Amino acid sequence: MDSRLGRTAAVLRLALGAAVRALWLARVRSRWLDAEQRIQAERALWATEGRRLREAATRQGGMLIKIGQFLSTRADVLPEEFTREVGQLQDVVPPVGWLQVDEVLRGAYGARYVPDVFAEINQTAAAAASLAQVHHGRLADGRAVALKILRPGIERAVRIDLDAVRIAVSWLNRLTSWGKRFDLMAIWRELHETTEQELDVFGEAERGRRFAENFKDDPMVGAPLVMDELTRPGVLVMELVRGIKPDQLDALDAAGIDRQLLAKRLIESYMKQWLVDGFFHADPHPGNIFVKPDGAIIYVDFGMMGEMRPEDQTALRELVQGVITNDLDRATRGLVDLGFVRPGADIGKLRRAFGFLLDRMLGTTFFRASGPEVEAFVREIRDFLYEQPFQVPARYTFLGRALGILSGIVAPLAPGQNFVRLLIDGARRYAGAAAGASGTRDVLKGLLRRVSEPAAQALRLLQKLDRDDYRIPIDFEPLRREMRAGRAALRALTWVTLGGFAALTAALVGVAMPTLRDVLIVLSVVFFLGAIAAQRRS
Repeated sequence: MDSRLGRTAAVLRLALGAAVRALWLARVRSRWLDAEQRIQAERALWATEGRRLREAATRQGGMLIKIGQFLSTRADVLPEEFTREVGQLQDVVPPVGWLQVDEVLRGAYGARYVPDVFAEINQTAAAAASLAQVHHGRLADGRAVALKILRPGIERAVRIDLDAVRIAVSWLNRLTSWGKRFDLMAIWRELHETTEQELDVFGEAERGRRFAENFKDDPMVGAPLVMDELTRPGVLVMELVRGIKPDQLDALDAAGIDRQLLAKRLIESYMKQWLVDGFFHADPHPGNIFVKPDGAIIYVDFGMMGEMRPEDQTALRELVQGVITNDLDRATRGLVDLGFVRPGADIGKLRRAFGFLLDRMLGTTFFRASGPEVEAFVREIRDFLYEQPFQVPARYTFLGRALGILSGIVAPLAPGQNFVRLLIDGARRYAGAAAGASGTRDVLKGLLRRVSEPAAQALRLLQKLDRDDYRIPIDFEPLRREMRAGRAALRALTWVTLGGFAALTAALVGVAMPTLRDVLIVLSVVFFLGAIAAQRRS
């Protein structure tokens, strides 16, 4: 299904089917269900939609696989039943045939790219993913290289799929409550940005150089050299890196590599990326990390990188320093400054809940726990996140993805170790490192802020009273609700009128124009769904 119409229709069928089933559950079926049955029905619906997306992605491939994988990382905003289903998608797809790859290389380097440019290229792909595949080769001077080659036509397919997903998201926003609950459009924007990154081989080359520059003073962390003079649109050429993958435990042991030290080095490399550089590898799965015989770590594939704003780095260091020094006020303030807490939250309750969560996380060695204990712990954390006024801003998607993958790599390398405590230990070296800031100066600043804030608040209150500028808030919310209800009723009437007109026209057309009749029937259904959605917003 490579045509624009076919690919778009596949995505829109998924979205429309999900919207219809969600509306049926919310407006019809839920009337006969009690609260517990409604919760179970919603969970079953999310599992169904996750399975449908997974099956469609498996059939269609390409961008739908990326979409499923991306959504599986958003467990912070999407239900577990959905993310569990799409999390089964693997970014391992059959490579395209050599004839198609040969055509791409001929277009990039000319018909005689071997031997004019390369001494040889292995026609068998060393690795294949949904957007690109890797072939090994050798230059005339004997240097081994890796060529990352975008799949032929993938840019067009990706843009078609992304446009279809944008339309689908707008439908879901209009017809269901999911858009408000999960900010689907923000998720789409993040997906669009990450995919554009992965398709830009020149941008990837620059990101690889930047990463290597950040670690130029650390001989134990690095990146492959990019061959700028050989890189072309759709083809990225870099030195070939060989080593042991961090999930090949027997090979690590045979090479005499200390697994505990490797885990520590991985975590510390990420703490530097997050707390100092503000620029980090967002896809550190075992295929993108090689361990050299001396234990050095080489990162590859810089198609998916994350970047943190300076103010977010400052807030993250505040959070980390608070945890390290057991200063719960400071840790909570860092959490709020990071944007993880919705406006209006009870900070006192948040502080107590966050303290309880930290106690549980730091006091539980969950890699040693049995299955039921792990499940109970995860349920407890999820309930805490859903009950408290938390949100995870879309800009932290990459950070959460990297953290989740990193924990999966570290667990077998350091069995029995508490991952959160390993993170804290790895952060001690870098928590106060930005812009030459010392831990002592941070502590003094925090102390001054805690002393001065109450006095400043009292002074502001006295100044307002002196200027007669102290206002009593008036609640206009009831009036706003009435106005919103009126607008919703007008929108619903408009949708019903359009739906009725479409249905009437379809009946008049009858069998004389069956194609037009079918189109009008579909439109009438969409208009009536719009009426239901508009009424729900009231």
